[in-house]
Amino acid sequence: MGSKSNKTLNKKGGFGDVTVIGLALFAMFFGAGNLIFPPDIGVRDGSLWWLGFIFYFIADAGFALLAVIAMNRMGGNMDRVTGTAGRVPGTIINIAVILCIGPGLAIPRNGATTLEMGIAPAFGLDAASPLVRAVFSVIFFGIVLLLVIRPSAVVDIVGRFLTPILVITLLILIVVGIFSPRAATQPSVSETIIKDGIYNGYQTIDLMAGLFFAIIVIENAFDRGYYSEGDRTRIVLRAGAVSCVLLGIVYGGLSFLGSTTGMIWRDQYLSGEINQAGLFTNISSELLGSAGSVILALIVTFACLTTAIGLTSAAGSYFSELFHGKISYSAVVILVCVVSAILCNAGLSQIISFTFPILMLCYPIVVLTVIMSFLTDRVKNRNAYYLASLVTFFLSACSVLCDNLGVSSFSWVHRIPLDQFGFYWVIPAAAAFLIGMIIPGKDLALNEGKQIGSER
Repeated sequence: MGSKSNKTLNKKGGFGDVTVIGLALFAMFFGAGNLIFPPDIGVRDGSLWWLGFIFYFIADAGFALLAVIAMNRMGGNMDRVTGTAGRVPGTIINIAVILCIGPGLAIPRNGATTLEMGIAPAFGLDAASPLVRAVFSVIFFGIVLLLVIRPSAVVDIVGRFLTPILVITLLILIVVGIFSPRAATQPSVSETIIKDGIYNGYQTIDLMAGLFFAIIVIENAFDRGYYSEGDRTRIVLRAGAVSCVLLGIVYGGLSFLGSTTGMIWRDQYLSGEINQAGLFTNISSELLGSAGSVILALIVTFACLTTAIGLTSAAGSYFSELFHGKISYSAVVILVCVVSAILCNAGLSQIISFTFPILMLCYPIVVLTVIMSFLTDRVKNRNAYYLASLVTFFLSACSVLCDNLGVSSFSWVHRIPLDQFGFYWVIPAAAAFLIGMIIPGKDLALNEGKQIGSER
């Protein structure tokens, strides 16, 4: 009773700290690109939108929070989480993660979303025009590069004020759509509602982003006086709950809008005539009118810009540190911006299409390493971790080869239990882990490098 850590928690762990950290975590996870997936769930799942939403929420916010908690256990050291797969595989996973949340997907997707959901509707431009895309990508990523190389208070102001405005605008949109829907919901057209919800959750990349965002959250907890793992865990869990509640409200509301007002464009959407950005823009225009959608478009534009700046900076810092400063931070961010600008020209639909197989290959192994990081105190045999990782990656590769490259000889992977939920790898990975436990081997050795707060 009355221990120093408990006093610290009682003094600093109240509503204020929980709310501030929770809102910060929400703001980091809630990128403007995430807006495009919930309406898709509503349009496809119709009257069963709630079922798709639940599993989307689990794969998005649930897995992301799990990653934050895992990072907290490991003192904010990402190598100790992904390193459960092995030191070299862990490094490869880290690189794959930063490429997915960086120039390989998330950054160019933010650029494409800005054009198609923000700039083009606001100014009446043709987002499909190669010239418009080329000019926009140069301007957008030129601004990103300028603000990343020469950090400015403008970025903090944009992030601090535009996120609340974005959320308030979305809540207004959701409330209007709930009380005054423009169309009635219809039966679902999807035969794989649960799997689609999970895979849409994967495409937000929030699990991967959570591994990096956790570092910021943990550092913030230390700065507020939460030095012990127990105190830090409690504040992270409570803040995570705040973040998840907010994400659930927004995602659930947008899914409902897709299942009602979005039905006006269901045929056009399913035929590919309009994409995810077009669907969301149409719903906004229908519910709020032209003025409301212009305001929302401008906010989305700045939100995407802020997210792109943060992710570019994270990629620059990671690769510069990975190569021990032999490649400068400035050189990395320049390369990231050039690659992102090129990929941005492909357009939102194409970016999502050609990166989907990459996410399906990477996500299961990242989820597995996060889960296994909770077992390191009890299971020491590294064979368990290595064998489970090998089996999971092999099955993911088989699934991608079958589904995305048409290699029918790997179709057997879809006869594995839980495949209907997208979790075909879970039972084989668990079995491999148990088998590995009984195979004699050395103890798992995780990177003992610097952890957040280790200097205290």
